[in-house]
Amino acid sequence: MLQRAWRLFKRGQRLHRRGRIRDAEQILVEALSHLDWDPERPPAAGTARARLTAQVLMIRSTNLAQMGEPAAGMRLLDSAEAFVFPQDRGMLLHQRAFNLWQSGRLADALRWFEEAEPHLAENGPENLYAGLFINRALVWRDLGELRKGMESIQRAIELYDRIDVPANRAKAIHLQVMLWLDLGEVTKALAAFDSVREQFRTYAPELEAFVDASYGDALLYVGMYRQATEHWTQAIVAHQRAGERRNAAICEFWRAVTAFEERQFEQAEQWAEQAMQSLYEQGNEPVAFLARLLILQGQFDSEQEGPDFADRVLRLCDALENRGWALRLNQARILAARARIRSGDLEGVEAILQDDHGGPGYEALAEGLARHLAKAELVIARGADPMPELKAGLDQLDEYRMRFGSVEFQAGVSALGVQLAGRGLVYTTNNGTPSEMLWWVERSRAQGLRIPPVKSATEPDARESLGRLRQARQELWNLQVEGKDASRALQRVRELEENIRNYDRTTPGPGQQAERIAPEDLHQLAQARETVVVNLYEVGGDIRAILAGGDGLRHSRLMPLEAASELERRLGADLDALGRPFKLPPRLQTSVEGSLRRNAAALAEGIWEPIDDYVGDRQVVIVPHSRLAWVPWPLLPQLRGRPMTVSPSAEAWWRAVRRERATGPALVAAGPALSRAGGEIETIAGLYPGANLITADESDPEMVLKALDGASVAHIAAHGHHEPDNVLFSRLDFGLGPLNAYELLGLDQPPGHVVLSSCDLGRSTVAVGNETLGFTAALLHAGTSTVVSSLGRVPDDMAAEMMIEYHKRCVAGATPAEALAAVGEHRPWHPFVAFGA
Repeated sequence: MLQRAWRLFKRGQRLHRRGRIRDAEQILVEALSHLDWDPERPPAAGTARARLTAQVLMIRSTNLAQMGEPAAGMRLLDSAEAFVFPQDRGMLLHQRAFNLWQSGRLADALRWFEEAEPHLAENGPENLYAGLFINRALVWRDLGELRKGMESIQRAIELYDRIDVPANRAKAIHLQVMLWLDLGEVTKALAAFDSVREQFRTYAPELEAFVDASYGDALLYVGMYRQATEHWTQAIVAHQRAGERRNAAICEFWRAVTAFEERQFEQAEQWAEQAMQSLYEQGNEPVAFLARLLILQGQFDSEQEGPDFADRVLRLCDALENRGWALRLNQARILAARARIRSGDLEGVEAILQDDHGGPGYEALAEGLARHLAKAELVIARGADPMPELKAGLDQLDEYRMRFGSVEFQAGVSALGVQLAGRGLVYTTNNGTPSEMLWWVERSRAQGLRIPPVKSATEPDARESLGRLRQARQELWNLQVEGKDASRALQRVRELEENIRNYDRTTPGPGQQAERIAPEDLHQLAQARETVVVNLYEVGGDIRAILAGGDGLRHSRLMPLEAASELERRLGADLDALGRPFKLPPRLQTSVEGSLRRNAAALAEGIWEPIDDYVGDRQVVIVPHSRLAWVPWPLLPQLRGRPMTVSPSAEAWWRAVRRERATGPALVAAGPALSRAGGEIETIAGLYPGANLITADESDPEMVLKALDGASVAHIAAHGHHEPDNVLFSRLDFGLGPLNAYELLGLDQPPGHVVLSSCDLGRSTVAVGNETLGFTAALLHAGTSTVVSSLGRVPDDMAAEMMIEYHKRCVAGATPAEALAAVGEHRPWHPFVAFGA
């Protein structure tokens, strides 16, 4: 029986190392039955049965802790204490420390790890001795002592380099990467996560859930909340399946944090309550307190905090501090300070907010931003100017944003400063001059465009992956056309896209950004060009406009944003209906056109009529609010026939106007399946001497990309696809595969003027931080000054007819805005917009 129990113990131990906790528990219980285990009749100390029983109990204690029953695990250790072999005492002390850590008792855990270390160093087992340094690093991480955690995990890796336990070595590497992430090395960590995932897949597939959780961390750190939530959810399901109730609850807490950061307060509270209940049941009070604090933060931000709120928060802070817990403790204290400021109780608040230790990583950044926000609120409560504090917070965010080469990450980071930006908009609108309002509006939008693009798409590995993606997309297209099962091909496309995105996300940023432009300089340039810049933003539920280029800077209050957003939705539906490939019946066509005119007139009444006197007959640049990014502005009655462009920001327009433009041969290219593209591109190419003409039959995305670099103007007639959930892979279709938005960022000298004459590639996805992403946005980010593209479907005959006339006017000397205004003036509707300058 003893031999059978030994084999079961070793099997359970292997399952435990691989993260198969529930399976390991069943095997270890069976081993104890073969050992006739009865806590009322323990084995005689010093026997082989006693030693094996104690070893089984020690592994089981850890299992129980991970399954959410640390108290039961500690009772097993208490039982084993009476008959554990002296050589195994280090193991028992280690397991006691581990269980204390799992319960959130960090100081006690460190003390027991310290006591266990010399025993394990002398008697082993070697694997557990190395594991001690992993687990101690985890405690240091929870305490916020990241440097000490890094020292401990490096020692573990050194030991595992001499021990053949690859699954545990992979765990050590994973924790090292997590510490890089905590220290702010996000791109470095992401580059290593894939390697860790492969090691887990090879040696312990059940541990892969930990990498999903780590991706959730990384995406939270750059404001990509929806994607972070997806990773947390995957990790929760995997941990629950494995029986790891403790890790599942921790992931539930961080998923709640992500929902809170996305301002989804009801969902955040639901998930936080779920995590808190599970953590309390497991005896993990500190993290349960954090979940409770998150619920309170949601109540505060939704202005539902109730009486004695600050005292409730401070009691939780004291409880955390008494348990030696540091993670998010200062953020909780800042929340209490903000609550006291809101209630008018300012005594002692300043002292709380002075405790700024700084440090690397996301948690330090989040704490710093919260502290700047609280200090600004304190200054407002005292009747002084909060703008220096708000500016300092966004400056700190700028430094963080410049670390990332990924356009997605640069856009997402803006989400971390939404509260600071919003507070500044409200204050300057209520107390500032129009110049100050314009400066702050520009401080709060299109920040990613200020960072030079990092050309990761040109790297050999990325080029190779893009080539495979084109082949996979072509295979997918062929299967879909033939009506065959394309599920595997679609999965292959998604995998390749994710690989490329991950490559882009691991690229470091340039560490620099463009200088800011003074409002007076923006105003003077607009005046010089007889142009009015209309910068739209929202305060108090209403759209506000800062106008530049006319008789001084002006601030105007316009219509409610909700009403304008609904009109935008209706206009988009009307355009989509009119752009369908089949011709609508005459009565339906008339009805839809009538609806479009009414909605455009209603939007014009709310937005344009209040500012019509200022604009006069000047040209117009509109910088829209993010929720109005899809408005077809040329269809508003006052704008029909008027030269106008839409720009991500006034600064982006200023730079586009002043940018030196490429002077190389024009590019005119077509993709397949457009009925009139051949005649369209041949006619347009004839207008530009020496133009590179690429017909649909020979259209190769690589050839198109090469011809784009340095072209003075590019006209592309090809079907396109806006991918709202994967904007880097919004694309144009060519005969030999797609050209992705991601690739445009690698252009050395993008065309100054690009026309996309088909489909809806003027549309964009608005990231959480109100930054826009998409095919047109990628061209603007790459350095193209003007992009003419569509906000809806475009019938081939309309596109060809309009674009030929458009280019004739451009060749005759008209600007893109002037040419588009002229060709659109007498058409009842069209979805084309000039973006940029």
